[in-house]
Amino acid sequence: MSDTKYTAPHMLLHWVIAALVVVQIALAGEMQATFAAKFEGIDVSLGWTSGAIFHAILGTSIGILMIWRLGLRQTTRIPPPPAAPGVIQAIARMTHLLFYALLIGMPLFGAAAWFIPSAPLGAVHAGASKLLIALIALHLAGAAYHHFIAGDTSVLRRMLTR
Repeated sequence: MSDTKYTAPHMLLHWVIAALVVVQIALAGEMQATFAAKFEGIDVSLGWTSGAIFHAILGTSIGILMIWRLGLRQTTRIPPPPAAPGVIQAIARMTHLLFYALLIGMPLFGAAAWFIPSAPLGAVHAGASKLLIALIALHLAGAAYHHFIAGDTSVLRRMLTR
């Protein structure tokens, strides 16, 4: 592996998980409606919308892929972070830690909320989704900052195959 690029498995997992998260955000409304119907006493065991089932399957997949990604990150070398002021480095580290926590924790809280069933756990899952969207915006802003403002094009090249 080059000291300036992530390995192919790192990149693949990053982009697959990113795509799955985008689909999850798009399907969240159907899952919320199904969850609400369950708490109104409507039998949804056989009547899940296809979007709700897909949301549950993708959420589980994201959790498993994130655990794999965490293991990969712990067992393989990754490129050093780009040069940046200390506060930017701290924000980047916190952002990545939160991504791991959210993308592993959200499927667990979502499943627990559904199977227990628990409205408070569902609220944790929903609140985490709002934090996730803000984190995605921060992540994209960070990449844009490095590329366009700091003039460090290596940040995007680290996660692209070419």
